[in-house]
Amino acid sequence: MLKKSILAAAGAGTAIALISACGTATDDAPPQVPPSASAAANPEPATPAAAGQVELGTRDTALGTVLTDGDGLTLYRFDEDTPGSIRCTGPCAEIWPPSLGAPRPDATLAARTGATTRPEGTEQITYDGHPLYRFAKDTAPGQTGGDGVKGTWHVVTVDSAHG
Repeated sequence: MLKKSILAAAGAGTAIALISACGTATDDAPPQVPPSASAAANPEPATPAAAGQVELGTRDTALGTVLTDGDGLTLYRFDEDTPGSIRCTGPCAEIWPPSLGAPRPDATLAARTGATTRPEGTEQITYDGHPLYRFAKDTAPGQTGGDGVKGTWHVVTVDSAHG
């Protein structure tokens, strides 16, 4: 009985500490990381021009030639997004992580890529004006498991002859 009381008290203390920590952070402030840990976790890019840029490319799949990020993962668009209005935020963005940063497309894709500002102020890559996302359940290049989800998510297909 004493062991259960001690475990319950320890669990409650941990929960209070976690809740308190959540209350002190703001969405505007990045988490505090010691300089040595930050340098190890976020090594400097090879060139200053590469900072914040996301390489874009294409990959042939059963659905056609699809747009991919620098890791070769398929990119998607959301029908409920409109130019200037991003609807996938909060829990939606956990399942459909936005492709953040500045696009670094190959020459055939350059004219069709850009960026827009998300509600929290970060830049999200666009293709033909559509904000781009990954699907969290796609874990390897070439997977297209998010296509057709809820009838509103679609792979971004690319006509390889015209970019």
